[in-house]
Amino acid sequence: MQPSNHKKHLIVIGGPTASGKTAFAIRLARHFDTAIVSADSRQFYREMNIGTAKPTEGELAQAPHYLINSLSIEEEYSVGDFERNALQLLERLFREKDVVILAGGSGLYIKALCEGLDEFPEVPLEIRNAVEEEYRNKGLAFLQEEVARLDPDYYRDVDRQNPHRLIRALAVYRASGRPFSGFRKENKPPRPFTPIYLQLHWPRQKLYRRINRRVEQMATAGLAEEARTLFPRRELTALQTIGYQELFDHFEGKYSREEAIGLIQRNTRRYAKRQLTWYRRDGHWKLLRPDDWELALKYIEAVRTEGIQIRQGKAVGCPFIAADEDTVAIQILKNEEKPSFLLYKEKKQEALLQGPFLQPATGDLAGKLLIHQAALLAGERQLYAFSPIDNEVFQKVCLIEGRGREALPGWMEPHWRDFRRQYAGAKILKLEMPAPQLGDP
Repeated sequence: MQPSNHKKHLIVIGGPTASGKTAFAIRLARHFDTAIVSADSRQFYREMNIGTAKPTEGELAQAPHYLINSLSIEEEYSVGDFERNALQLLERLFREKDVVILAGGSGLYIKALCEGLDEFPEVPLEIRNAVEEEYRNKGLAFLQEEVARLDPDYYRDVDRQNPHRLIRALAVYRASGRPFSGFRKENKPPRPFTPIYLQLHWPRQKLYRRINRRVEQMATAGLAEEARTLFPRRELTALQTIGYQELFDHFEGKYSREEAIGLIQRNTRRYAKRQLTWYRRDGHWKLLRPDDWELALKYIEAVRTEGIQIRQGKAVGCPFIAADEDTVAIQILKNEEKPSFLLYKEKKQEALLQGPFLQPATGDLAGKLLIHQAALLAGERQLYAFSPIDNEVFQKVCLIEGRGREALPGWMEPHWRDFRRQYAGAKILKLEMPAPQLGDP
């Protein structure tokens, strides 16, 4: 996210499925007296209600909603169509509002609206038809294997259960000889608004329990009956989605009803995992628990008035970045200051803070936001910090007595040596507060 002088802001509520985006977006819309635009690629369709976890009539009545129930499943609708429609809608909404809410879990649609689409070559119809014919004859596994072999970068990010996107990627490769991911643009068209990205966070196991429970609630609410009405049109692109495909297979005798519900739960959990992978790739998301309401408002205000922003990646200027690919660096900057970094290892779920985080001269907010981000990423694991400044948020780990430096995870040891050379009086600290806890309503 680049600094901007735009007075218009789009608050983007992201997060995996079942993370509470609808309720959080409505609360923000009521707070700012504004509207919500949906970026959920399944909630566009009028005929798909229970299986898409669409907002209820009561929820829709609490704030103006757009791009929900706006299409029929018979209509072809691409991410490019969404980009054009949503930009036109925002142009109208921003005439009256300085803030608008965008909510949804479809990362590609969010990216298209906030950053612009990549430009891809035209694919001859005969190539597209040939790939579709192979899909009909060989199934989804064939598409997955081909895209994984020919374009592993795209395969890592794509919704692998979505044949439409896999077909497109494979057709582009066959038409051009280049992987789909190779056409992604570096320079995207400017937008007349500044996005503020908020991602709702749950510990993985609690999220999975929420997903399982929601699928059970959908089943009780009549998901199978809804799917039965759509079964005659099961080949439509809009219906190639989790929650319906499993029940279509049940209707064809491949699974029992109970097995189909179990598969919906499993496939939804896998989809949530892919969503989280997508969000991690884009380093501009501020993680928040659903009950971090006051912090969310402070962060939004800081972005709008103080130039706070998040940067992530290996090129953000941290002098202590490890060489391995598993380490991600994150900064939360205030007016381009670079006081501290968060290093995070996804596979180990371990976080390390480096720098003078809480400096009274800068009001402490950037440091507190970074500590909060680190605490959520680390989960139940130990959170360490290297700093030349003591603060009551941390407690010092003795460097001489006990197990101070020796207690560090091995990958942090080189960072400690480099940091100690950089800062006089450098200290090893650890988080004093317990790992953030979430209720599980």
